[in-house]
Amino acid sequence: MFTEAQVNEAITEMKAPNVASWDLFSEVPNFKVYRRSVPNSSLKEYKVLGSYPDLPSRYLLRAYTDLDFRKSWDSNMINWKALPNHRLHFTAKFPWPLYPRDYVYELRTQEFAEGVVCVNGKSVFDEATPERSGTVRVDDFRQDVVIQPTEDGRGCNIWFGYYDNPKGNIPSSIINWAAKSGIPSFLNSMRDAGLRLMETDEKNGILDEKIRTMSSTAPALPVN
Repeated sequence: MFTEAQVNEAITEMKAPNVASWDLFSEVPNFKVYRRSVPNSSLKEYKVLGSYPDLPSRYLLRAYTDLDFRKSWDSNMINWKALPNHRLHFTAKFPWPLYPRDYVYELRTQEFAEGVVCVNGKSVFDEATPERSGTVRVDDFRQDVVIQPTEDGRGCNIWFGYYDNPKGNIPSSIINWAAKSGIPSFLNSMRDAGLRLMETDEKNGILDEKIRTMSSTAPALPVN
């Protein structure tokens, strides 16, 4: 889990990115994706900085963490299962002809002052969830997300860090293609999913008045 100091550092980066050791990997509306090499390895880690100006943080959080709902918008998701002790088993598609990858990880959500939320996931060993034939177990994985409401309350700022070791002799061309296409697609799909949740709440009359007023004039982000 992130400490309060780490969360504050991420919030600072939302306004003044610390990217001296990172390369700008790709850029899409409202987001920049950075990448750097992992020391003593051929692997890469990623950092995403940006905002959803029309999506309140609580709807982003629901879209991201409600894995049953995620099945409806994440085309790479195969299935998931809740495990004891805040753990999850998640299986994802990889580009053909690669085998699917599965992850066993601990997921923690923390709330901080001024509506800031941090979601951390890290791979763990779970003897009750053995590896399966036809699926590659990713046992070196982490994801960290810090979500900060915007000052006007109608959107949120995002700091997202990600690393995994997918194993296998995967050509760098496939990794680059998957990251360049997959990250923007994921960001757009997650935003659209969050907006659907907000629209559903509004139709059911459970959208709070502050969001109701602001969402009626919120601009839509371009979708690639």
